[in-house]
Amino acid sequence: MYSKSYYIVAFCKRAAPAWWSRFIDKNFRHTLALKWNGKYWIMVHPRAAYTQIKTLPYSKESDLPKILANMEVISLCKVKFNHIDTYRWRVPVMIVPWSCVEQIKAVLGIRAWWVLTPRQLYKYLRRLNND
Repeated sequence: MYSKSYYIVAFCKRAAPAWWSRFIDKNFRHTLALKWNGKYWIMVHPRAAYTQIKTLPYSKESDLPKILANMEVISLCKVKFNHIDTYRWRVPVMIVPWSCVEQIKAVLGIRAWWVLTPRQLYKYLRRLNND
């Protein structure tokens, strides 16, 4: 299904209510990342007050639909690691809120400072995967 060299980024309709929700696409409200390490799924789930990182109790790579069943996921993107620039700072100056998008960009090593919303991240990852 998915190789070990991929993260799966999920985009959800449902998110915690926040004042900035009125400014973002109603179908792309939240994002999180999952990684299959060969034995189990690891989830990086950004929250408003903290980042939840946990190992999920699923022992098969094909259990991904079970994991995402209650999250109102509208789309998934695979992210290849050959796009990550590890030789420069990801963001030398942080001038945006530490949102779910910024946290997932940090996990993936994405340097696109102009990507601010879950929908923009979705479009960026789709373009990244098409080259």
